[in-house]
Amino acid sequence: MKSLIALCLLLCIASAFEIREPRNTQRERVSPRISNGQTAAANQFPYQAELEIDEGPRYRFCGGSLISNEWVLTAAHCVFTVEKVTVYLGSINHLDAIVQLEVHQRDINVHDEFDMQTARNDISLIKIPAVTCTPAIQPVSLPNRASCNSAYIYETVLAPGWGCTSDTSIAYSSVLQFAYFRVISNEECAAAYYGSSIIHDEKMCTVTDNHIKVLGGDSGGPLVLASSKVQIGIGSVISMQGFGTDLPAAYTRVTSYLDWIQENTNIDL
Repeated sequence: MKSLIALCLLLCIASAFEIREPRNTQRERVSPRISNGQTAAANQFPYQAELEIDEGPRYRFCGGSLISNEWVLTAAHCVFTVEKVTVYLGSINHLDAIVQLEVHQRDINVHDEFDMQTARNDISLIKIPAVTCTPAIQPVSLPNRASCNSAYIYETVLAPGWGCTSDTSIAYSSVLQFAYFRVISNEECAAAYYGSSIIHDEKMCTVTDNHIKVLGGDSGGPLVLASSKVQIGIGSVISMQGFGTDLPAAYTRVTSYLDWIQENTNIDL
């Protein structure tokens, strides 16, 4: 059982966010979603980015967040092997964006110490051509340095995204979904996964009731405080087990990387 869960976690890092289909000339304009979530309203999450990951004959999707008019924040596992990413901004409808930007590998900055096996340093930055802010396109706020020591335990948080409709589904929703979660301690999170080494200091975990889950397609997307809408997490590791398990989801802890973000973007944090 322990080895099965460890394998599921590792597979999640690599492929839980992936809906892989052969590319064709009549791509279906649909998207996965957070299971049992709510449908987002227009402009509710103006920082939400959708990333179309080009892998030659195949493609997949991740989430991301606009953190300035020139930078998108996402997970390293989403983009660390790719040569091209298309960034969609400004709409809750899948691939129906106000702004569509094609970005190549030279403008994708994956953390130098990202480790696929342990999910450490699962963070990446994408440099985009400067966009104009509108009600539909606005950067998310990042934590200030005074909050760096906060674990956020028991805080209520929000996760928007275009994740899978179920653990085994390839059916999608065309509209952005979101759900509320609560932060738990890393000790409680690791215990749920039999002490998995993937749950370490640079991670934070969330749970919820009523079988609401983040699933494939939600990787790289933002986790924000419900009270302030400040982004504190980046979608990183999710369980591949069924809806009834309600196992935690793990996020890259943004406060652990404020220096790295500032050094690589010159954003004043």
